[in-house]
Amino acid sequence: MKIILYLAISLLSLSSFANQVPKNIPSNVPLSHYFAETWDTRDGLPHNSVNALAQTPDGYVWVGTWEGVARFNGRTFKLFTRGVLTGLPDSGIRSLNVDKATQQLYVAGSRGGISVVERERWQALKPAQTMVNFAVRSGDGALWLALEDGGLVRRTQQSDEQNLLPNISAYQVFEQQEGRIWAATNNGLYYYEDGAMHSADSDNSAITGAIYSLAEDRDGALLVGTEQGVWRYVNNEFTLLHNALADDSVSSILVDFRGDIWLGTINQGVFRFSEYGLEKLDANVGLPSNRILSLLEDNEHSIWIGTNGGLFRLRQAPFTTVNTARGLSGDYVRSVLSHTDGALYIGTSNGLNRYTQGQVEQISSPLDAPISVLSLTSSQRGGVYVGTYTSGLMYFDGQRLTTVINRDTGLPSNEVRALHEQADGTLWIGTAGGLVRMKNAEEVTTLTDKQGLPGNFIMALAQDKQQRLWIGTGVGVAFYHQGQFTTLPLREHFDADYAFGFLVQDDALWMATDRGLLHYDYQSHRLRKLGREQGLPVDKLFAVVNDKYDHLWLSSNRGVIRISQAHVMASLDSEDAQLEFTLFDEGDGMLSSQANGGSQYPAVRHHDDSVWIATARGAAVVDPAKLVRMASVSLPVSIESIGFDDEQGFLPNLDKTSLTVPSETDRLSIAYAGLGFIMPERIEYQTKLKGFDDNWINRGNLTLTEYTNLPPGNYEFHVRARYPYSEWPASATSFHFTITPKFWQTLSFKVAMIVVLALALFTLYRLRFLHLKRSEAQLKLRVQAQTRSLAEQAKAFEHQATHDQLTGVANRRAFDKWLIAHFEQAKQQQQPLSLAIIDIDHFKNINDKYSHMVGDKVITEVANLIHHCAPQEAMFARWGGEEFTLLLPGFSVHEAQVCAERIRVLISGHDYSALADGVHITVSIGVADSQGAQDYDRMLAQADNALYQAKQGGRNQVVVYQKPMP
Repeated sequence: MKIILYLAISLLSLSSFANQVPKNIPSNVPLSHYFAETWDTRDGLPHNSVNALAQTPDGYVWVGTWEGVARFNGRTFKLFTRGVLTGLPDSGIRSLNVDKATQQLYVAGSRGGISVVERERWQALKPAQTMVNFAVRSGDGALWLALEDGGLVRRTQQSDEQNLLPNISAYQVFEQQEGRIWAATNNGLYYYEDGAMHSADSDNSAITGAIYSLAEDRDGALLVGTEQGVWRYVNNEFTLLHNALADDSVSSILVDFRGDIWLGTINQGVFRFSEYGLEKLDANVGLPSNRILSLLEDNEHSIWIGTNGGLFRLRQAPFTTVNTARGLSGDYVRSVLSHTDGALYIGTSNGLNRYTQGQVEQISSPLDAPISVLSLTSSQRGGVYVGTYTSGLMYFDGQRLTTVINRDTGLPSNEVRALHEQADGTLWIGTAGGLVRMKNAEEVTTLTDKQGLPGNFIMALAQDKQQRLWIGTGVGVAFYHQGQFTTLPLREHFDADYAFGFLVQDDALWMATDRGLLHYDYQSHRLRKLGREQGLPVDKLFAVVNDKYDHLWLSSNRGVIRISQAHVMASLDSEDAQLEFTLFDEGDGMLSSQANGGSQYPAVRHHDDSVWIATARGAAVVDPAKLVRMASVSLPVSIESIGFDDEQGFLPNLDKTSLTVPSETDRLSIAYAGLGFIMPERIEYQTKLKGFDDNWINRGNLTLTEYTNLPPGNYEFHVRARYPYSEWPASATSFHFTITPKFWQTLSFKVAMIVVLALALFTLYRLRFLHLKRSEAQLKLRVQAQTRSLAEQAKAFEHQATHDQLTGVANRRAFDKWLIAHFEQAKQQQQPLSLAIIDIDHFKNINDKYSHMVGDKVITEVANLIHHCAPQEAMFARWGGEEFTLLLPGFSVHEAQVCAERIRVLISGHDYSALADGVHITVSIGVADSQGAQDYDRMLAQADNALYQAKQGGRNQVVVYQKPMP
């Protein structure tokens, strides 16, 4: 959860404090200019009571709570609790301190637990008898333990231990630069001398009562936090730091790099003591709780505040905002003006404001209602011309606002969006109804599209060194010179209509338009554009302002863009140039990223080189010098884990020469974090893997890099980080690793494979001849097998051509051959030959009643019965459909009749219930012989005639052909 704080600040006169501010330190700002963030258990904290804070040399911020200590990298908390890893007997943490000599972190707390941390390595020390409120190592190497109800213990490096203040509660131990050690206890203030603790000699009840915190100011004086305010000890005397704190219990003290004193209290929040006086920060303005438990200043000079309601952090963001919370008459700001008197004028929808030395003064309206300000410009008379939305033009002389001109007295519209005063005092007024030139109250001229303006809706005015007046309208840009308007072809070239603002330079003019940033060269009259096609994140720009570092600041509805003018010119000159810019928004301290436009001036560079932007939630201000200082910060990068394939990442001992990666690893994952806390979510990363690719790879904001299928070898991984507006550091965090080869990637395996391959080739050469001979023999065998196969296939084809597929008996084609051959043979040898045609009775009814499938089974069953009943020498075939033929060589017609009758009786008496219930089959048979037939066709016809007579005679009978009587 992120919030901006605007505090109700109590300022007291502290001229002496201000005069003592060290030189060569960046200017300080009020607490109201700080950007605040809060973390609690919803964000990953193990507990909301933050008892202790520390930052280790590697850049991590450590947070001690009742449920463990959390290591914070700016995005996530990694929790450490009691157990084997930490060696702590309990998760309650009360003290975190970094040993200046060894850079180790001392972690202490409940049940007397004490552990020393260096990177990921924890070492447990001998526990104390009671809870440790504070553990710190002094310059002589002794370990001091402030215990709850257990006194003050001093352990030497030889493990000798002495309780110097038994039976009291000690809260803090502090060593001054001069070497004197002090102890804060529930029984007053003590110091260490000659091997013993001595009570501070004072009649002051505050000093002899409970003491909670100790620190040293920039002059070396001891600061003592008591139940009755903060006391300063100088020349053996205690003096109250500030009377306003006399009734407050001060639980923690921090002296920052400027010498400002931060005070955490038991129930009144936080105070800062600086050249701005005594400023207060409490729960009413965003602090999670008024009970302060710990304070920390990190390497980037942000202030961390541990409360019993969560972790709070104050930092100087790039942007701050002046709004109604700081006295502005309205949040919707349309115009800002840097005046020659040093003040900044801010025009809002609810009135005019003057901002000087951090204070806002609201200018009273001369009307019955507040004026809505659209435009501002300085007057040579020392005042400010004020263009309004509905009330025309006004003038502020430093004391009051008065009306100059409106629609009733000569303006084409009361909506005044742009103003410019020339050196001769001529005032140009851009309205919604045209351009007005006013030399004095009597000489007022209105110019519109009829006189050559591209449009009557005027939003911007500027004058270059050639005395040309540039006019930005809703339908393009023109300049007015020597009584003539010249229009630039914006729409034809760039599809641009709205011109919201100008930046006049010696050799060129910059224009903020609805299609990007336009550049007009005075000498060549060349127009060029920088827009989304060239890499800008937005098309519509409201203002363009330059700073002393040769940067252009562009305001838009999506934030403020900072871009180097040199980069812009390079992009305009070459399509291949890479456009680099920084987009600032709410994450950088702005209350709203929506900047306003269509009025003058939507942004301005102030006399102190700060840049002010009109936004929907106040006037946002950025100090470019602050960004330059931030850019100089070198961000440390920590490699947090290394993972192999799908295994959970771990952090090896990277102090070793090289990490060995198992040969079976297919994917290597490396997680890292840039330990910067100003804008951690916007930190950018580059990585390089020497041995694979020597070029830096941009990773954006990703904190994980993966490599897959790396070949065996030695590698060196490098990673570096920066804030988006800074340069890449020359140094980087790195570690070495070696990927061991798989067995088949080793040199011995490759040599063995070469030998095996040579032997295999030799063996193949020797076997080639034998193979050829075997191939010849096999070819002969294959030819023989193929010949047999073809013969078998031909036989199968012949069988298929002469046999019925359903029953397997011979078909009509085969029977015709039999009949022809045996008829001729019977005639030649004068031997008997008989023929019977058999037809299943009422077969159609079977198909209709039981289905064709049952019909097929009936045909098959009848064929089997005939085949088994027929004589061995008989030739049996399916004639077609439900008809069968039986050729009986050597059988007389009488013998054939007997055979047929036997078949009929067999078929009639057979049980067909297996085929279908109720099925009964009979056949009719016609018999004929060759005696009365001249040829086989006649014999066949006679048998068919006999079959017909059997059918006509009632079926289920055998009929022998009888020659008709003459």
